[in-house]
Amino acid sequence: MQDTKLNQLRKYYFTHHYIPSFRELSDLFHLKSPGAVGYWIHQWRSQGYIEVNKEKLIPTDKFFEFPLLGSIQAGIPIEEQESYETIKLEPFNIQNPESTFALKVRGDSMKDAGIIEGDLVILDKSLRPQNQSIIAAFVDDEWTLKYYFDKKGKIFLKAANAAYKDIFPKRKLEIGGVVIKVLREYI
Repeated sequence: MQDTKLNQLRKYYFTHHYIPSFRELSDLFHLKSPGAVGYWIHQWRSQGYIEVNKEKLIPTDKFFEFPLLGSIQAGIPIEEQESYETIKLEPFNIQNPESTFALKVRGDSMKDAGIIEGDLVILDKSLRPQNQSIIAAFVDDEWTLKYYFDKKGKIFLKAANAAYKDIFPKRKLEIGGVVIKVLREYI
């Protein structure tokens, strides 16, 4: 329940770029009691998600953290791996914070799409891919980052590098998320 309310608050912030007032929080959470709103604010303050400054609710750095779930091969698919780090992201152009996560890119199969080794791809697992969406895919028990294509019900994945062949799933294909941003550091 608490994660649901925090996700609602984050979604509101990422849409409106401010933490709502007590009254707006009551409406957002369908709460009748100001004490109930106070309870949630106390919880989020004690967990480090918000702070109070001159009677205003301010998000902390922790509020902007998203899971960094490891790395993904942009090349030949690799077996699944897990990581439990986080990364701080600014709220711009993130529509579904509860479904957003990051992966670090390894390999060169998406280089012609401007995605190179070391980049961070930001994905939204709630989005449905369209033709030519860049996706994280679990194909035949391995993860990869590729373009998604559906040609008359025949789904395949395509690299953005002519050195790699198209991937036609033999057993299964699961969509892990659709890329919504690419971040690169030059330091």
